[in-house]
Amino acid sequence: MFGQGWFNMAKVTVLAGDFLQGDSEYREGAFRLKTPFKPNQGTKVQASAFRTVEVASQDSTNKGAIGYGIAGALLLGPVGAIAGYLMAGRETEITFIATFKDGSKLLAATDSDTYRDISRHVSH
Repeated sequence: MFGQGWFNMAKVTVLAGDFLQGDSEYREGAFRLKTPFKPNQGTKVQASAFRTVEVASQDSTNKGAIGYGIAGALLLGPVGAIAGYLMAGRETEITFIATFKDGSKLLAATDSDTYRDISRHVSH
């Protein structure tokens, strides 16, 4: 969708701000954000263009818990369902607010590893 070379990218969901809402991508310090002028292709934005990035909220969820729980229940009954639920990985979703050096803003959500990488690329 955004061209070749965007392998190993992380999903970032734009929730509000000066870019179109929906799924966007992040890789190695750069975003592909959809704009009204480029809704399909998106525009490349470097994380270093942010003046500030701060956490708005964090939410820890069980990744794949329902699927593991059902599989466990099918194999081992109620005890298997509990075991399957507990085997699921934990994932933390970070909702963050980013302010660009030009004053525009972005409210978005991503996983905690991607947020840490974004923060690392913001110039201070």
